[in-house]
Amino acid sequence: MSKWFLHVVLPIGMLLPVMIMAGCKSDIPELPECFDLQGHRGAMGLKPENTIPGFLHAVDHHVDTIEFDLAVTKEHKLVISHEPWFRSDICLHPDGSLISTQDERSFRLYDYLYAEIAEFDCGSLRHPSHPNQVPIPAKKPLMIDAIKAIDDYSRSSRSDPIRFNIEIKTNPAWDGSLTPEPSVFARLLHEELKEIKRNHDKSIFKRINVQSFDPRSLRAFREIAPSVPLAILTYQDETVDDHIDFFGFLPEIYSPNYGLLTPEHMRRAHDLGMRVIPWTVNRHDEILQMVRLGVDGIITDYPNHFHDLYPDAGSADEDCSNLSEV
Repeated sequence: MSKWFLHVVLPIGMLLPVMIMAGCKSDIPELPECFDLQGHRGAMGLKPENTIPGFLHAVDHHVDTIEFDLAVTKEHKLVISHEPWFRSDICLHPDGSLISTQDERSFRLYDYLYAEIAEFDCGSLRHPSHPNQVPIPAKKPLMIDAIKAIDDYSRSSRSDPIRFNIEIKTNPAWDGSLTPEPSVFARLLHEELKEIKRNHDKSIFKRINVQSFDPRSLRAFREIAPSVPLAILTYQDETVDDHIDFFGFLPEIYSPNYGLLTPEHMRRAHDLGMRVIPWTVNRHDEILQMVRLGVDGIITDYPNHFHDLYPDAGSADEDCSNLSEV
């Protein structure tokens, strides 16, 4: 590698994003009131996904909401995991050996007691899609333990409570083998939230929403807890009305893949009274694009990128913390 590259080209390339942002402050749009910065699976671009270290790192980056996914253990406890199995590229066997890619789906969380799940290390392998992620040994946590840990940590450093965007991970092909069927899953979530309310925080239902790609799970949870805001997740290139028809009800939050979001989607969703919070918005230009469209928040792997653009933006104001009144 030439000295010219090392001493001239490389430093300029590293500074270019900073130079662009510094020179274009007037082009950075203002945030709407109560903008909701959500850390995707914690802050998975920076620390291992869906782990307590990752969640606490998201708190350090001043997110308003932590998004996470749920699976179910053999004894019907809720464990935080994006897949209902141990992924071979981010998890290790209890003895530290690699999990075979071809066999990973045979390691179903639904077949394991939580004490067994906790023996697997799902933090020491860097996520292949996030080269800047800092690995750290970590286990898949129970939802109850994670919420308590996040609350205990965040209350020492901020006045407003963290919110939680909880995804029920179900799929018709998984029913009874990888996960319980949706009505059972929804009941388990409601029961654990009631336990948190009894033993930890009476306000928990005022600072959550529930999301899913599966209409069955959201409809089941709505029957149990009609006051909890629901978010529909979609990656289908269709209209807002098509999405609502597919889910069969009008949710409080509309969460499409950010690449599918158009001004027409924005107008229609807001006309129907929904907040719009797309996923997964990572690059600086993507964040600016979404803010210009008028979104009400973003779900991101990199909350630090948001704060590069909005260094003075903190967590949402106290009067924005109760989204159950959406």
